[in-house]
Amino acid sequence: MNVWHATDENRMWGRTGGARVRAFSLIEILVVAGLLSVIILGLVAMFGQTQRAFRTGLAQTDVLESGRLVGDLLRRELVLVTPSGLPNVANFYAEIPPPFVYQPLLQDLPGGEQRTNVLMDLFFLTRENRRWNAIGYRVGSPDAGGGVLYRYAATNLAPEELRAQLLAFLKTPLTNLNRVADGVVHFRVRAFDTNGVWIREDLPNDPNHIRSDVRLSGVVPGEVGLYLFKSNAIPAAVEVELGVVERRTWERAASIPDPAARREFLRQQAGRTHLFRQWVKLPLVDPSAYWDWETR
Repeated sequence: MNVWHATDENRMWGRTGGARVRAFSLIEILVVAGLLSVIILGLVAMFGQTQRAFRTGLAQTDVLESGRLVGDLLRRELVLVTPSGLPNVANFYAEIPPPFVYQPLLQDLPGGEQRTNVLMDLFFLTRENRRWNAIGYRVGSPDAGGGVLYRYAATNLAPEELRAQLLAFLKTPLTNLNRVADGVVHFRVRAFDTNGVWIREDLPNDPNHIRSDVRLSGVVPGEVGLYLFKSNAIPAAVEVELGVVERRTWERAASIPDPAARREFLRQQAGRTHLFRQWVKLPLVDPSAYWDWETR
């Protein structure tokens, strides 16, 4: 009787004579799976950082483009501001809405400080040849802390039509205005005299013409709440400051129906608010509107 002894060589061959390959052990499989998990997590983190950087750059590009377009539009129109020379006609008007309508948006800054944002209405007259134009800017939903910047325009006006234009601008519903920019949380205008001094009080008036009505704000301490230049008076220069939040942030804010909740959300978005400021000199200013006032 022949006895068959299993050897290492015998065990490596099956009954059919084919080769048998040793499989990975459980520990080896777990080690490989762990290494693959680490590699995949690293790749996901890298792709996430790349995508986040791309979104941030795209958001900043959108905001910069929007802010620069609005700033360029305002600059090109403000340099054409012209005094009408007519009594009781508003040549230039800028106002922070009264307290019962509007409260400024306060945004939290690092270190416990707060930034005060205001939303002003802006109106002015320009002239092309013998025809006049009335232009205005207003931010919708100021009670919610920010909104859409709209533009008002009335063109080809006769001199006798100018007196009613400021009231028409203030009463025109937003649905009849042109949309300019979304996500505006700050729109402030400051007027300066021919010496570059910030105007904070009325210009001198004569018996026949009221040149200006300048009042400090009742809701923002230290700010001018109303500029109203009439007759032959307009500012010699204007500083316009615009604050715009990033598009994704504004889309999220706009989806909040409650104004108080939207204001609270925007209050925490100072890091996603971009500010644009520019100085515009008005070349058609009449120096005679300032001479007596500046000698004081």
